[in-house]
Amino acid sequence: MNPFKKFTISNVSKKLNEISFKISLSHQKPFPNLNFLSNYRFKKRFVKILPNGDVQGGYTRMITSLIDFSFIRSLVADCYSEYGPPCYDPPSLFLLDLFRYIDGYQNMSKFLELLRDNDRGRVYRTHALRGVGQYPYGPEAGIFDNIPCEGTFSVFRARLGDNLYNSPR
Repeated sequence: MNPFKKFTISNVSKKLNEISFKISLSHQKPFPNLNFLSNYRFKKRFVKILPNGDVQGGYTRMITSLIDFSFIRSLVADCYSEYGPPCYDPPSLFLLDLFRYIDGYQNMSKFLELLRDNDRGRVYRTHALRGVGQYPYGPEAGIFDNIPCEGTFSVFRARLGDNLYNSPR
Protein backbone atom coordinates (compact mmCIF):
# COMPACT_ATOMS: atom_id res chain seq x y z
CA MET A 1 0.00 0.00 0.00
CA ASN A 2 1.35 3.39 -1.01
CA PRO A 3 1.41 5.71 2.03
CA PHE A 4 0.99 8.72 -0.28
CA LYS A 5 -2.13 7.41 -2.04
CA LYS A 6 -4.37 9.74 -0.06
CA PHE A 7 -2.43 12.67 -1.58
CA THR A 8 -3.12 11.83 -5.21
CA ILE A 9 -4.98 14.43 -7.25
CA SER A 10 -7.94 12.05 -7.50
CA ASN A 11 -8.23 11.57 -3.74
CA VAL A 12 -7.64 15.25 -2.96
CA SER A 13 -10.28 16.16 -5.56
CA LYS A 14 -12.80 13.76 -3.97
CA LYS A 15 -12.17 15.24 -0.53
CA LEU A 16 -12.49 18.80 -1.84
CA ASN A 17 -15.78 17.87 -3.54
CA GLU A 18 -17.13 16.59 -0.21
CA ILE A 19 -16.06 19.79 1.53
CA SER A 20 -17.53 21.94 -1.26
CA PHE A 21 -20.85 20.10 -0.97
CA LYS A 22 -20.98 20.72 2.80
CA ILE A 23 -20.13 24.39 2.32
CA SER A 24 -22.82 24.76 -0.34
CA LEU A 25 -25.42 23.23 1.98
CA SER A 26 -24.51 25.55 4.84
CA HIS A 27 -24.37 28.75 2.73
CA GLN A 28 -27.42 29.08 0.50
CA LYS A 29 -28.31 32.75 0.74
CA PRO A 30 -28.67 34.17 -2.79
CA PHE A 31 -26.38 37.02 -3.72
CA PRO A 32 -28.52 40.18 -3.97
CA ASN A 33 -26.76 42.09 -6.76
CA LEU A 34 -26.46 40.10 -9.99
CA ASN A 35 -25.14 43.01 -12.03
CA PHE A 36 -21.46 41.97 -12.15
CA LEU A 37 -18.35 43.50 -13.67
CA SER A 38 -16.77 40.04 -13.61
CA ASN A 39 -18.26 36.60 -13.39
CA TYR A 40 -16.48 33.74 -11.68
CA ARG A 41 -17.48 30.29 -12.93
CA PHE A 42 -15.98 27.06 -11.74
CA LYS A 43 -14.55 24.90 -14.48
CA LYS A 44 -13.13 21.54 -13.55
CA ARG A 45 -9.85 21.03 -15.41
CA PHE A 46 -7.34 18.24 -15.63
CA VAL A 47 -4.39 18.81 -13.30
CA LYS A 48 -1.04 17.40 -14.36
CA ILE A 49 1.83 16.92 -11.96
CA LEU A 50 5.18 17.11 -13.76
CA PRO A 51 7.99 14.62 -13.06
CA ASN A 52 9.82 17.22 -10.95
CA GLY A 53 6.72 17.63 -8.73
CA ASP A 54 5.59 20.98 -10.14
CA VAL A 55 2.00 21.52 -11.23
CA GLN A 56 1.52 22.28 -14.92
CA GLY A 57 -0.03 25.74 -15.03
CA GLY A 58 1.06 26.46 -11.46
CA TYR A 59 -0.84 26.51 -8.21
CA THR A 60 -3.34 28.98 -9.61
CA ARG A 61 -4.56 26.41 -12.11
CA MET A 62 -4.53 23.59 -9.56
CA ILE A 63 -6.54 25.53 -6.98
CA THR A 64 -9.16 26.76 -9.44
CA SER A 65 -9.41 23.33 -11.06
CA LEU A 66 -10.09 21.49 -7.82
CA ILE A 67 -12.09 23.97 -5.71
CA ASP A 68 -15.36 25.69 -6.63
CA PHE A 69 -15.31 29.11 -4.96
CA SER A 70 -18.92 29.96 -5.85
CA PHE A 71 -19.90 29.54 -2.19
CA ILE A 72 -18.24 32.89 -1.47
CA ARG A 73 -21.27 34.69 -2.93
CA SER A 74 -23.56 33.21 -0.26
CA LEU A 75 -20.97 33.73 2.43
CA VAL A 76 -20.78 37.48 1.77
CA ALA A 77 -24.36 38.11 0.57
CA ASP A 78 -25.28 40.00 3.75
CA CYS A 79 -22.57 42.57 2.97
CA TYR A 80 -24.18 43.64 -0.32
CA SER A 81 -27.41 45.34 -1.34
CA GLU A 82 -29.63 44.45 -4.25
CA TYR A 83 -29.57 48.13 -5.19
CA GLY A 84 -26.45 49.81 -6.40
CA PRO A 85 -24.01 49.88 -9.24
CA PRO A 86 -22.47 46.79 -10.82
CA CYS A 87 -19.94 45.08 -8.58
CA TYR A 88 -17.16 42.58 -9.05
CA ASP A 89 -18.21 39.04 -8.39
CA PRO A 90 -16.90 38.33 -4.83
CA PRO A 91 -15.21 35.03 -5.79
CA SER A 92 -13.26 36.94 -8.46
CA LEU A 93 -11.86 39.42 -5.95
CA PHE A 94 -11.16 36.73 -3.37
CA LEU A 95 -9.31 34.59 -5.92
CA LEU A 96 -7.22 37.47 -7.23
CA ASP A 97 -6.15 38.31 -3.70
CA LEU A 98 -5.41 34.63 -3.08
CA PHE A 99 -3.34 34.39 -6.29
CA ARG A 100 -1.41 37.51 -5.27
CA TYR A 101 -0.61 35.91 -1.93
CA ILE A 102 0.27 32.47 -3.34
CA ASP A 103 2.55 33.90 -6.00
CA GLY A 104 4.32 36.16 -3.49
CA TYR A 105 3.24 39.62 -4.63
CA GLN A 106 3.27 41.77 -1.53
CA ASN A 107 2.59 44.91 -3.54
CA MET A 108 -0.96 44.98 -4.95
CA SER A 109 -0.07 47.56 -7.63
CA LYS A 110 2.68 45.27 -9.01
CA PHE A 111 0.24 42.36 -9.09
CA LEU A 112 -2.40 44.46 -10.89
CA GLU A 113 0.24 45.58 -13.40
CA LEU A 114 0.87 41.90 -14.13
CA LEU A 115 -2.87 41.23 -14.32
CA ARG A 116 -3.22 43.90 -17.02
CA ASP A 117 -0.38 42.42 -19.09
CA ASN A 118 -1.86 40.71 -22.13
CA ASP A 119 0.22 37.53 -21.86
CA ARG A 120 1.50 37.25 -18.30
CA GLY A 121 -1.84 38.13 -16.69
CA ARG A 122 -3.94 35.83 -18.87
CA VAL A 123 -3.93 32.90 -16.44
CA TYR A 124 -5.20 35.08 -13.58
CA ARG A 125 -7.89 36.67 -15.74
CA THR A 126 -9.00 33.30 -17.07
CA HIS A 127 -9.32 31.66 -13.66
CA ALA A 128 -10.82 34.54 -11.68
CA LEU A 129 -12.38 37.26 -13.77
CA ARG A 130 -14.34 35.65 -16.59
CA GLY A 131 -15.89 38.69 -18.16
CA VAL A 132 -19.53 39.42 -18.67
CA GLY A 133 -18.85 41.15 -21.97
CA GLN A 134 -19.23 39.92 -25.51
CA TYR A 135 -16.79 37.00 -25.15
CA PRO A 136 -17.29 35.57 -21.65
CA TYR A 137 -15.45 32.33 -22.42
CA GLY A 138 -12.78 33.60 -24.80
CA PRO A 139 -9.06 33.57 -24.02
CA GLU A 140 -9.13 37.16 -22.78
CA ALA A 141 -12.38 36.57 -20.89
CA GLY A 142 -13.62 40.02 -21.95
CA ILE A 143 -12.31 41.82 -18.88
CA PHE A 144 -9.73 44.34 -20.07
CA ASP A 145 -12.20 47.14 -19.42
CA ASN A 146 -13.12 45.78 -15.97
CA ILE A 147 -9.85 44.96 -14.23
CA PRO A 148 -10.16 46.02 -10.59
CA CYS A 149 -7.93 48.68 -9.08
CA GLU A 150 -6.26 48.73 -5.66
CA GLY A 151 -9.20 50.63 -4.20
CA THR A 152 -11.58 47.84 -5.24
CA PHE A 153 -9.72 45.39 -3.00
CA SER A 154 -9.63 47.88 -0.11
CA VAL A 155 -13.38 48.45 -0.38
CA PHE A 156 -13.98 44.68 -0.65
CA ARG A 157 -12.02 43.99 2.55
CA ALA A 158 -13.69 46.89 4.38
CA ARG A 159 -17.16 45.81 3.25
CA LEU A 160 -16.62 42.28 4.56
CA GLY A 161 -14.77 43.34 7.71
CA ASP A 162 -11.71 41.66 9.15
CA ASN A 163 -13.63 38.88 10.89
CA LEU A 164 -15.39 37.66 7.75
CA TYR A 165 -12.50 38.27 5.36
CA ASN A 166 -9.95 36.43 7.50
CA SER A 167 -12.32 33.83 8.94
CA PRO A 168 -11.09 30.23 8.66
CA ARG A 169 -14.64 28.99 7.93
